Amino acid sequence: MFLQEYFCYFCYYYSVFFSEIKKNLLVMRLIFSILFITGSLLIGNAQEFKCNVRVDATSVRGSNKQMFKTLERAIADFVNHNSWTDRQFQEHEKIKCDILLNVKDYDLKNNKIKSEIYFRSYRPVYHSDYETLVLNLVDQNFKFEYREFEKLDFNIDFYESNLTSTIAFYLYVALGYDFDSFKVNGGKDFFERAELVQTNAEQNSADSSWKRENKNNSKGDMIEQLLNENSMYYHKAIYTYHRWGLDVMADKLSMGKNNIITAINFLAKFKKNNKDADYLIKIFFDAKSDEIVQIFSDGPGVNTAFVLNKLRELAPNYDFKWEEIAKNGKASNSGMRIRPSKDAPEKQ
Repeated sequence: MFLQEYFCYFCYYYSVFFSEIKKNLLVMRLIFSILFITGSLLIGNAQEFKCNVRVDATSVRGSNKQMFKTLERAIADFVNHNSWTDRQFQEHEKIKCDILLNVKDYDLKNNKIKSEIYFRSYRPVYHSDYETLVLNLVDQNFKFEYREFEKLDFNIDFYESNLTSTIAFYLYVALGYDFDSFKVNGGKDFFERAELVQTNAEQNSADSSWKRENKNNSKGDMIEQLLNENSMYYHKAIYTYHRWGLDVMADKLSMGKNNIITAINFLAKFKKNNKDADYLIKIFFDAKSDEIVQIFSDGPGVNTAFVLNKLRELAPNYDFKWEEIAKNGKASNSGMRIRPSKDAPEKQ
């Protein structure tokens, strides 16, 4: 009788014990599921780019057109679904960019592609619905190898391919310019990452555009100048142009325009102090020339003569555009306006 009663108590407590364990397991599974979902969302938010990618192979006859569509999707996934920093980007902070590959020749047997690559990045102008072009880079002799459905791998410490290294280099440079526009030299960390990509590529790639000191506007020349200690005025120009120029124009148009003149003057000081300044100055005006013409074509009175002298000195290849400022500067009150938008968020 005693054994029977003991056995009943044992069975009861055994069932209670394992029932609690089962409940705890369900709770633990629920917790892990929530953590997994939250982690996935955080990883998704870490992505920094919203990039539109297009591969144009219309000039290549008789080739596998579907392969170029596959390449287009692969590049878009590579840019948009990888994390390029250790920072959290809100949706409105993600950098918009465009990548166009204009394919000129395709060697099917060896999977070799000759093309032109065009890279553009943009930045929102705060308190407005306007976006400004920040980078407008072109490489008219871009060569790489690609096999359809090949996974695009990238490791910042190693050279994988000319395709992924080139795109990663442009992305890090775009991050550098974006952060420079919010803080003087704020993009240094990203320019240093671009330099690491450039160094690995220079040592392992036959592409001469990676080399330094080839005096041919190479990626090596670009990153060397961006990290040169004599380039501080260039970084000040980027910051002042965007943060104290464009960003204040919605509320204080005259102040914004005068601050943009200050940025142009910083570029002049950069050129004066740096004998190799021309390439970075070209990069600046390749993106900003049309916008500058709009800004100074009239509006609140500023020292247009001073601006024109500086622009002609800094970017004589754009003289035909600067003439628009000279012709239109006194014609009307139709200069560039940045329309206010109460919903435009500040970047933290």
